[in-house]
Amino acid sequence: MADSLKRKTGVALFWSFVDKGGQQVIQFIFFYILARLVLKEDFGIVGILAVFTAIANILQESGFSSALIRKKNVLQEEYSSVFYFNIVVSLSIYILLFFSAPLISSFYEKPILTDLSRFIFLAFVFSAFGIVQNVHLIKSMNFKTNTRITLLAGVISGLVAIAMAYKGFGIWSIASQLVLQSFLRTVFLWFFVRWKPKMQFSVIHIRKMSAYSIKLLLTTLLNQICGNIVPLIIGKKFDFMQVAAYNQAGKLNNIPQSIISDGIKSVAYPLLTNIDEDEEREKRIFRKVVRITAFISFPVAIMLIVTAKPIVGIYLPPEWADVTPFLQVLAVGGAFFPLYSLISSLLQYKGKSGLLLKIELFRNILLLCSIAIGVQYGVLGLVTCISGVSAISFFFGMYISGRTISYTIKEILFDISPYLGIAIVSFLPMLLLYRTEINNIYLQLLIPFFAGSCVYLFIVKVLGSVIIKETIDFIKQSLK
Repeated sequence: MADSLKRKTGVALFWSFVDKGGQQVIQFIFFYILARLVLKEDFGIVGILAVFTAIANILQESGFSSALIRKKNVLQEEYSSVFYFNIVVSLSIYILLFFSAPLISSFYEKPILTDLSRFIFLAFVFSAFGIVQNVHLIKSMNFKTNTRITLLAGVISGLVAIAMAYKGFGIWSIASQLVLQSFLRTVFLWFFVRWKPKMQFSVIHIRKMSAYSIKLLLTTLLNQICGNIVPLIIGKKFDFMQVAAYNQAGKLNNIPQSIISDGIKSVAYPLLTNIDEDEEREKRIFRKVVRITAFISFPVAIMLIVTAKPIVGIYLPPEWADVTPFLQVLAVGGAFFPLYSLISSLLQYKGKSGLLLKIELFRNILLLCSIAIGVQYGVLGLVTCISGVSAISFFFGMYISGRTISYTIKEILFDISPYLGIAIVSFLPMLLLYRTEINNIYLQLLIPFFAGSCVYLFIVKVLGSVIIKETIDFIKQSLK
């Protein structure tokens, strides 16, 4: 039984990494092309509307996805009830936003926002029709099918966006990519997943799941609002060019960190739910996941700080050069993001959604305070404060959540600090490279990458850590 779970988890982890990594690669490639065809300001305008879409997605889902995943034996009537509930909520939100579109346009003094927002907001309506099907894939740990669906939708929508941009559609090509991707993903979910809704609905089931989902909804909603308020502030107080630069720096920072975070987190939660109340095993597995995450996350973040300038220079046109300092600052906080995301997996598994809400409340209050202070020092000052909050929030959140499995701060520091220290020693000296006469931008990227990576792995090996073997074994299991 344990071996079966191990193999299933390994396969799921592999496909989850392929899914998240594939998404990032696709977005990376298509943005590289679109950034040379569409105005920088247009990306900033769409970035503002993406905030509203993200919040709407959270409201329509209402925390029921996690409630269904967490529940051991789910009835057909429960699935159908959640399906219809999500659709009603999504349509209600769309109607509200449809009539609010002129207000958004007036606030930012951009007339195009009225029609553009009404079109882009269709994305979350389409996604509502595939939420329950997605739950089925996650519960069965069928990440292979999920990967196919996501990547196929991403490639098709990206190609359409490029074709539209070449034809001169400008900002509408970016908007169409968002809406089409959501629509295609839902269509493919209906095609590949056998489950179909029945004509059944029970308010009782909705109420029962609400006891858990409402706290999770509030947590996630609070997270989205506070996390996405920055582009809204930059767009109003500064300009849309700065919104585009900030958003792109965030995306570049998220490419490696979200691959690590989403890949491990998406498997960690289902894995924990398959452990039958063995507290010692819970702690042992969770600590191993934390160590593997730190082993990968810290060197990647430090490497990103060191190579930010050549990355931006290679990837983006010259007018996007202001992305570099934003990326370097965000990478500092990004080092802790994959580790912080494990907190929600642990607390959702333990059924402590109320505790998760308290942790997120603390983090977001701290975030709002930092925004109020940072905005007085320009966009870079704002970004610096946000990055600092990420590090502080991790230690606070891990301290609180760790108590549910007797995971102490001392043990947490013991598990992660070696990898942070080794990463700093291995990569930061590479900054001296920019003081040499090496002017080739590709060498400025490749030398720190390979030299730093070799030094990092060498030091870890010399110190006798078993983390390399654990990670390799984990990958081997994934490939079986």
